[in-house]
Amino acid sequence: MHPQSGELAGPEQAAAASAHSLIDADGGRSGGVDLGSAVAGLRSVVRDSWLRSLQLLGSPANAKARDLDQFEPLAAARERSPLQHVLPVLDRLLVEPARDTGLIVAITNEHGRLLWVRGDSAMLRRAEHMDFVAGADWSESAVGTSAPGTALASGRGVQIAGAEHFAPSVQLLSCTAVPIRDPLTGLAVGAVDLTGDERAVGPHSLALMRAAVAAAEAEMRLAALFAGAPAHPVGALAPSGGRPDSTGSGHVSSLGVTRARLVVPGQPVLELSGRHGEILTLLAARPAGISAGELALLIYGETAKEVTLRAELARLRPLLAERRLRLAARPYRIIEGLTSDASHVLRLLSTGDVRAAVDAYAGVLLPSSDAPGVRELRVELSATLRDQVLTTADTQTLLAYLELPEVAADSDALRTALTVLPPRAPARSRLVARIESLEA
Repeated sequence: MHPQSGELAGPEQAAAASAHSLIDADGGRSGGVDLGSAVAGLRSVVRDSWLRSLQLLGSPANAKARDLDQFEPLAAARERSPLQHVLPVLDRLLVEPARDTGLIVAITNEHGRLLWVRGDSAMLRRAEHMDFVAGADWSESAVGTSAPGTALASGRGVQIAGAEHFAPSVQLLSCTAVPIRDPLTGLAVGAVDLTGDERAVGPHSLALMRAAVAAAEAEMRLAALFAGAPAHPVGALAPSGGRPDSTGSGHVSSLGVTRARLVVPGQPVLELSGRHGEILTLLAARPAGISAGELALLIYGETAKEVTLRAELARLRPLLAERRLRLAARPYRIIEGLTSDASHVLRLLSTGDVRAAVDAYAGVLLPSSDAPGVRELRVELSATLRDQVLTTADTQTLLAYLELPEVAADSDALRTALTVLPPRAPARSRLVARIESLEA
């Protein structure tokens, strides 16, 4: 039997349970079972990870977290990790909200070793029985498919639910993880993971994790700047709240518009096609670059083919060249630099300048786009802005936020405003009227 996590059910769990049964029956020998057929029903990111795991481990029975203290003491691994400097950010955004919720947060190094595991005390004790503890190796080479190891192996945010885990011992858990990258080099320095029951893979979990990682990466960038690193790496945003970094030769405006616009100094504003706007918006969000495979997934989803992406990029490249912007490959990036209004707002939020972020937020990011990467960035931006406004903003900033069209039906935000407004504030009566209208 292969248990499922909490209330998880459905075709994806059934496909994972079936794959386990077929591989278990084969005993890891690959003699009587076509492994490709056994894993064919899995989601593509899970299927690819299982195939890697089978090659590395041979069988799920061999999947086990390893204690790496004999190779490097945990204290030394923590001291070596640049993520030690962003623990306060991750604590505030993830760990503190996870307490008493049945969820825990784990932070790994670049090799998948758990450096810090924090959160709900009951879940921490439960996770200990599965060797999900600080110091343990949770790379794919040790435990096979799991959110932290697979996020690092695939270079993308992933959700692994219940029976999709390769190791039988952890199939009662579900998890969401996102790689965290050095903002100056683009190299992964670890992953941030949310683990627990089915809530850990909820519809907004991936966006929440991406938002937290974006804030942590911004903190790392600031630390590098203050340590004397180059102040303006290609594609970076300005370290203070005003305008986007002047070193970026192109700027994409994607907030509050159906079609993005590309602005290059000295050139007419270019209204982009839907796909070109999506591509440049995502490239601006990741100035260090995005691989062809990952960009295809972000634009087209799990059925993506890189050849389709390359055809679109072939049409985009001459438009960029006319504006003296060069599109490089391996990974894809704009050589001269590219900023965006969306990244600028996230940058402001990461530095705590919530009022400037509200002022700069022109509306929902490309609201008609169905590209998975744009949807994730849209939710990340909206959720991060909402969270910081409702938890840290002053009254005037909160009132300005409530004027955004996307907040018109947000009764929780309206009620939050009532709790901070003075009793005789003129705005109270209008807020009460809006709440009554929503709840009528």
